[in-house]
Amino acid sequence: MPQEAAQLHGLAERVGTPFYVYDAALVRARYRALTRSLPDAGFFYSLKANPNLSLVGLLVAQGAGAEVSSRLELETAVAAGAPAERILMVGPGKAEADLERAVSLGIKAIVVESLAELDQIDRIAAKTGRCQPIALRINPNFKVSGARLNMSGRPTQFGIDETAMESALARVAALDHLRLAGLHVYMGTRILAHETIVENTRGILELAARVAQTLPEPMAFIDIGGGYGVPYYEDETPLDLAALGEAMRPLLRGFCETHPETAIAIELGRYMVAEAGRFVTSVRQVKASKGENFAVCDGGSNLHSAAAGQGFMRRNFPVSLVPHPARQSSPAEASPWSVTGPLCTPMDVIAKDVSLATPAPGDLICIHQSGAYGATASPVNFLGFGAPAEIMIDEGTATVVRERAQVQAFLDEQMPRQISMRPAVTEAALPAPFDHPALERLEAVRPLFETTGGKLAQDPDAWRDLWADPMVRALTMIGVPAEYNGFPLAESGLGLEHCPHDLHVALVERLARFDAGSILALQGPSLAGGALDAVGSPAQKERFFGAYRSGPQGTFFAVTEPEVGSDASAGSAVLRLTDRGYVLSGSKMLIGNVARAQIGIVFAKFEDSGRRALVLIEPDRVRAHLTITRLPTTGMSGADLCRIDMRDVPVAQEDLVAAQSERPSLRDGFMAINGVFERYRPVVAALALGNARGMLERLARHGQANAFASEFRSHAALIAALADVCADGMRGQAKGHRISEIKYQAVAFSDALVARIPRDAPAVMLTDPLLRRKMRDAKGFEYMEGTSNIHVLNAYRAYVAGVAS
Repeated sequence: MPQEAAQLHGLAERVGTPFYVYDAALVRARYRALTRSLPDAGFFYSLKANPNLSLVGLLVAQGAGAEVSSRLELETAVAAGAPAERILMVGPGKAEADLERAVSLGIKAIVVESLAELDQIDRIAAKTGRCQPIALRINPNFKVSGARLNMSGRPTQFGIDETAMESALARVAALDHLRLAGLHVYMGTRILAHETIVENTRGILELAARVAQTLPEPMAFIDIGGGYGVPYYEDETPLDLAALGEAMRPLLRGFCETHPETAIAIELGRYMVAEAGRFVTSVRQVKASKGENFAVCDGGSNLHSAAAGQGFMRRNFPVSLVPHPARQSSPAEASPWSVTGPLCTPMDVIAKDVSLATPAPGDLICIHQSGAYGATASPVNFLGFGAPAEIMIDEGTATVVRERAQVQAFLDEQMPRQISMRPAVTEAALPAPFDHPALERLEAVRPLFETTGGKLAQDPDAWRDLWADPMVRALTMIGVPAEYNGFPLAESGLGLEHCPHDLHVALVERLARFDAGSILALQGPSLAGGALDAVGSPAQKERFFGAYRSGPQGTFFAVTEPEVGSDASAGSAVLRLTDRGYVLSGSKMLIGNVARAQIGIVFAKFEDSGRRALVLIEPDRVRAHLTITRLPTTGMSGADLCRIDMRDVPVAQEDLVAAQSERPSLRDGFMAINGVFERYRPVVAALALGNARGMLERLARHGQANAFASEFRSHAALIAALADVCADGMRGQAKGHRISEIKYQAVAFSDALVARIPRDAPAVMLTDPLLRRKMRDAKGFEYMEGTSNIHVLNAYRAYVAGVAS
């Protein structure tokens, strides 16, 4: 028995039939032949022909780009290693979410099929602050003959009519977030005559040349389509690739010489992979009916609808019989046979009156030329048979590159899930800066924040995972003066040069949707940095901020005490003068990050005068005088709340922040840093609102968006109020009572949501661990800036004065 037949039966025994099998060597050979014949063109593999991940990866490894028409094809191309600048997206009805993903990736071009789509893509790109390259697909006035299926030159859903091209070009020029990268024309498919392809290309290039004359700058590429055919039937002649190359090379080079900045792109699917694939099915029964012979197989039109003629192909594909090695007798002489599948329909015929030696149960039947438009172009789920396995042969090694569909997977997909019949929640547009394009780009770090948030409860040093991300490094440095910042925002990919305070609040709210605790774990300047920057000396600023030139540095700000909370006037941490100088003693509690910190500030008072003081401490230098105890908390593990007990900590003059007599504001320690607290409280509100929004998003994932519609609206209203508070601050008119009010409202909203979830969505709570973590985190916001007397005092002062605080 021939070796190949033995191999096919070996595969059938191991993976079962039916299956598709692809020859990697043939795919590589075809791609090399194309690049040799047409060296001036760049080739893009059309995934619609066969989106198998391994097959796409094989072609990408050879240098092919990817042409995609759906979200799954786009993600397949990315997973296969195609760089964004080598991906084209085509199709007449692209989904909004697919366009958003394409824009976020920055693909080579989105091929636009209508004037309305131009406006749609511009709007999406504007939200992210990007300028998206696009190509106009033109439906030209000229026609092509010789294509089995014409897709241009006639009324069609594809592309923009040539007569409307001038309007389309003007529209592109008027839209700020689009850039015309090229033109795309696809005339037809299954073209076997090279002369037809040449004439088709000539017409496209002439059209492109006319358009180029009207543009202010050269186009990056012209996509001349493809449509190269393969022979399926006995009377068809293969495309003469050598003759095609001889005729096309001078045509392409001539265009490139006159348009040196414009590349030529060719998109091919069928021609690259069809002849490298076979469909293999096993004979189950043979029978005769009214004078006609039938071989009934385990795979039919449900898995290979093209072979069954359910499309525009109406005749037999190349078919061969591979007898089972255990057959006792040789097959009889060839005679006409019809090959059918197992379906309950007379249309399930994949070969009609084909000449075969008499088949028997257990034999294999191969349908050749089946590498393109096979299973993924067929109704694989009809009668519940499911998709077949797919196998790749490469240098003698067989690999399953798609598993056969499993019955349980079918059943799992049909588990009932109740949904609301009410209209979906429509959210109001958010005010500035909560609509800033940079916020959408933060989505890239959502998985990192969600994963790290889960680690922080067991490992307080999991913050290092956050620091490893360049975008998060830049976010960590917000609040570090520019002269000390080694990781500026300009290098973050967020499209920001600097971050005003109101945008900082918006960034915190968005990140808190992912994981609030991870924000508190970032080893940046935080509240202590704000205080030091406000009242520190140049030497103290260098000491505090200098480390940020090269890496992270944890900080802390210690105000709250065990007995008196954060009442600065009643604090008992004291600076006592000894014969060796000042020493600091006392206890602080609910101090975030001190166990991880390299430097921080302690709020204290002088024992002899009662004057308030801010003391700069580096824990590692005075470790013998400190006891740091991590506190158990319900949520917000990233804050790493601790108690710190200080025993005669040596304090030098340079450790006293703004202790000079000319700084009278330090006579009241609270008033000295009041401005810092006022800038911090909107951040606390943002943390609470972001975490609450994160809970709502988890609920929406489980179909609860409408049930919690009022909470979505409340969140939007509170964001609007927070935006107003931030706007007051940016105008220099911060109002203390409004700042305290929004912080209270945000925390109260979060608490109310946590109380409602167990009552109205208990099943979601029990099955969603990320939701439960966010609910626990919501209980930690009361510790974010000490006890409530800070808010009461500040609100009372501003209210009585009747002026902005």
